[in-house]
Amino acid sequence: MTTACQPQKMSVKEWCEKRVVQDQVDRYLIDGEDFINEDAINATLADSHNVNAEAAKIREIIAKSESLETLLPDELAALLYVKDPQLIKEMEEAALRIKLKVYDNRIVTFAPLYLSSKCVNGCTYCSFREGNEQSVRRVLTQAEVEREIKTLAGEIGHKRLIVVYGEHPDSGIDYIEETVKTIYAARYKTRKGGTANIRRVNINAAPMSIEELKRLKDVGIGTYQVFQETYNKKMYARMHPPKTIKGNYHWRLYCMHRALEAGIDDVGIGALFGLSDWRFDLMGLIYHTQELEKKLGI
Repeated sequence: MTTACQPQKMSVKEWCEKRVVQDQVDRYLIDGEDFINEDAINATLADSHNVNAEAAKIREIIAKSESLETLLPDELAALLYVKDPQLIKEMEEAALRIKLKVYDNRIVTFAPLYLSSKCVNGCTYCSFREGNEQSVRRVLTQAEVEREIKTLAGEIGHKRLIVVYGEHPDSGIDYIEETVKTIYAARYKTRKGGTANIRRVNINAAPMSIEELKRLKDVGIGTYQVFQETYNKKMYARMHPPKTIKGNYHWRLYCMHRALEAGIDDVGIGALFGLSDWRFDLMGLIYHTQELEKKLGI
């Protein structure tokens, strides 16, 4: 029974129906089209596959990479079909030099922390999918989160986390906000008498609205990470049932546009290589980076 002081709790179905804010997708489209031009990607890959680029051209592209410039699609495609062992060796050596230039000679570690396994989606490759009746569903309480941080920070010594949430109303923005605060607030004494705590909480969560993403910004998250999984639209539809939230390709594709508009200044994109042709998805990542540079300056 509900009273005027106790609003009726939204059902899971109602929550799902309100997740996609369509005008926060449409505002980014150009004449109803997105920035992933599949015909152009396939044509570029076909051209590079049929025409083996000269060694001098490949070395020019490698040099451009080392200047930390974003490669053009045709330049990336040329690298994807290199077969010459010497050129492959030069690409590997250049990759190491780029790594050292960007990150120096260091390794940054982080611990993954799964806070919820409830999910409303039906991704065919994921054991958390709603239809998997064998999966044990959990959403950690704040006390359980604190115990995890005691182990990760207090005993192991981690300083950074990637915190993972399933897409479900029980682990929606209110829960995410609360758990991030809990993680940052946790302090533990080390054996040497110091204080151990988590300094950076990175988030791997479902796409959100601009309003929700502003709340993530305000609570002080580090990186907001969302993989497109695959940029191939037919394969995406095959892997993600159309009547689920994740079945909306564009809601996911434009989540970083919304995150950057919300003020989050560190975002992570990626693909699950193996769902579709890996070369196509690498090209999709290049298109995605170009779009974010062009539209949002990152």
